[in-house]
Amino acid sequence: MSLVLAVNQFIKQHQLEGRRIVVGLSGGVDSVVLLDALVKSQLPTAQIIAVHVNHGLSANAGQWQVFCQQLCAELSINYQYEQVTVSPSKLGIEGEARLQRYQAFERHLSADSVLVTAQHLNDQAETLLLALKRGSGVLGLAAMAPCNELKNGLHARPLLSITRHEIEQWATTHHLSWIEDESNRDQSFDRNYLRHHVINDLNERWPSFSQNVARTAALCQEAVSLADEVAKEDFSHQASSTQQLELTALKTLSQARQNNLLRYWLRLNRVLLPSSKQLAEVIQQANSADDSKMKIVLGDKSIRRFQQRLYIVDESVDALPQQTIVEDISKKLTFDFSLGIVKFNEMASHHSFLFRKPNDESTVTIEFGLSGSIKAWPSSRDKRRTLKKLWQEFKVPPWERPLVPCLCVDGELVAAIGYWVETEWLDEQVDENTAAQILTLNWHKH
Repeated sequence: MSLVLAVNQFIKQHQLEGRRIVVGLSGGVDSVVLLDALVKSQLPTAQIIAVHVNHGLSANAGQWQVFCQQLCAELSINYQYEQVTVSPSKLGIEGEARLQRYQAFERHLSADSVLVTAQHLNDQAETLLLALKRGSGVLGLAAMAPCNELKNGLHARPLLSITRHEIEQWATTHHLSWIEDESNRDQSFDRNYLRHHVINDLNERWPSFSQNVARTAALCQEAVSLADEVAKEDFSHQASSTQQLELTALKTLSQARQNNLLRYWLRLNRVLLPSSKQLAEVIQQANSADDSKMKIVLGDKSIRRFQQRLYIVDESVDALPQQTIVEDISKKLTFDFSLGIVKFNEMASHHSFLFRKPNDESTVTIEFGLSGSIKAWPSSRDKRRTLKKLWQEFKVPPWERPLVPCLCVDGELVAAIGYWVETEWLDEQVDENTAAQILTLNWHKH
């Protein structure tokens, strides 16, 4: 089958017409053939943008970047490049490079765009065998889907049914040029070892091996879809946000459905999936009696527990924010903090707080990490209480309390932003005589 015909059928099947196409262009034969097929497809070239990611891992990386730029100029394709730094991590060099690469691609995506990459049938077989090597479950054996959702837009793989031989044949027939990444010959990388020592031998012994592996992956994808439907139903019984999981709902399920729901919840929040051992630890600690002791780190996130809920916490937020001085609180102002965005004097909504304007001579600050022994009097309470007590009453998890922005005037607490305004500063009645003395406070949690 013509690659252009295959790409056109893929575009129609997955309804990609009209979307902005972001092509991951490494400069290797796979991505060069993909770009060539897209340019010759039904898509207008104006819809296509090629993004090259320079990992800086090869002495030839600069030449590859120039090659991709020149290729796009010849094809009249919009070209962008991203420079990333690959540092040693638990993911290994391959895994970290892949993470950095896809984070770079996502910077070019939006709701109406689709990331298109050049994985093919042989790559699918390698991915499934790597999952077998790791002892993965059905999700791992599902390997790569032809099309799946990202945080922004979609991720499509139009060549997933095309063999490496067909791609190389297309490149030769159409006199295409490409680069050779010397790291592809380094068999210390698991994928390269499979490619050079295992997959070729298996395909020689059983010519339909890669196609059969792809069929197995497709069947596993169906099983994952079915498991997700069950998880969505189980998840629908809670009223909390997607970043929380109510333990009362979790504990009513069988062990298999608990595992399934936890994996679904973590995927929903883009958290590195745990091993079977880590998953068992999550369930064990979720059933413990002490909230404060639960903390299971998965990549740059952690799972914690508070008041019969599991929370996903961003581990990259570790430093206490600095005090912020508000120069003129009467103006429209926006401050972006680790927990959310504070806006002064935007259009009022039912989520807004109204408070009295401080004197012009007053010093207005946004403070963090206030002592739990400080007494405050929210307008919804009948008396003063310590901040420690109020944090508990307002269900603020312990790890968030130091990060809650607190509006202060001359050192006096005016508002725990996002939770309450102090009784002495609250002003809910606004008329033409008082409007100039009333300020609006809005909070948008990340």
